[in-house]
Amino acid sequence: MPLFDPGIAIRLPLYIVLGIVCEFLFTAVCDLVNPSFLKSWNVWQRQAVALRTPSAKAPLWRLPGRDPRAVGYSFLWMIPIYGLLIFIEPMRVVLAPLPFYGRGVIYVIALWIVEYVGGWFIKKISGRCPWDYSASKFNLHGYLRWDFFPFWFVFTLLVEWLSGKFIALTPAIKAVSAWRL
Repeated sequence: MPLFDPGIAIRLPLYIVLGIVCEFLFTAVCDLVNPSFLKSWNVWQRQAVALRTPSAKAPLWRLPGRDPRAVGYSFLWMIPIYGLLIFIEPMRVVLAPLPFYGRGVIYVIALWIVEYVGGWFIKKISGRCPWDYSASKFNLHGYLRWDFFPFWFVFTLLVEWLSGKFIALTPAIKAVSAWRL
């Protein structure tokens, strides 16, 4: 695969949707399991869900403070940021000789650079970073969280694997987009 592929423009929406869907799933599951998750992310202050009769045998989502709706969310700012996932395609060519754990660490470092610079830039533009991690003890200036390393590691390797599938799908996507109704 060449370092630049003209099919990148066709695959860009796939990376954006992948990133946003994964963020929705991650935030929903984390908020369901840990009701203080959103507080550590400083997204909004939410009142705990009051249930009538908490029971020690109640399922996880029915315990006091749990929101059974499992709300997931993202930010409009994430559209261009998740679009940058497209750069995994040329990175996977360069990093191919490395073992998966080496590639994963490099991907996470690259992602953290984007997350930090993106958060800083958005704060300069809007006055607030949408993902303010400053309430977490494992944060760097509120822009990134060190304790998210395992999640980002798995996510970036998933994106690397899916990028091969996206590349393989490109001819079919081109064919479908050429159909005239």
